[in-house]
Amino acid sequence: MDELLELALCLKAAQRGMERAMNDALEPVGVTAAQADAITVIGQAEPLSLKSLGDLLIAEAGHPSRLVDRLVQAGWVERGGSADDRRRIVLSLTPEGRQLRKRIEAARQDVLDLARQLLGERDIEPTLRLLQEMLVHTPYKELLYRRRELFEGSRPRRPAARAANERG
Repeated sequence: MDELLELALCLKAAQRGMERAMNDALEPVGVTAAQADAITVIGQAEPLSLKSLGDLLIAEAGHPSRLVDRLVQAGWVERGGSADDRRRIVLSLTPEGRQLRKRIEAARQDVLDLARQLLGERDIEPTLRLLQEMLVHTPYKELLYRRRELFEGSRPRRPAARAANERG
């Protein structure tokens, strides 16, 4: 088998496995991985427009309107007017959505902790850099950069040693 094709298949299988594990962990919380991702992004960037949300999600369909409709219907997200443009609709979490986000983060952390145990002391930074380089000519490179910035801006600072181990 061509090594590049095998790499692509391994990446796809690993992604599907991680998504399945995330969905399993999130099932008791009552959300899918896609819903959890949207809730997390909205909570990190709120208020944000539907278009901005779509620009921050890695999804097959570029427009998350049906996903947001379900989140609004469930009472986790609310649509409101923008302070600077009344025609623009912005999204924010409801109080229930904020509580749900905490439960999502805990469930996600359990999956990430298990993955870290499986990887042991391996240095994943070279693999991460390789994958980032593979995305250089895709729209996902910029999306991942924006997500990293969003994440870094929304979390409390960690001690330097722990942050260095979790970078990426």
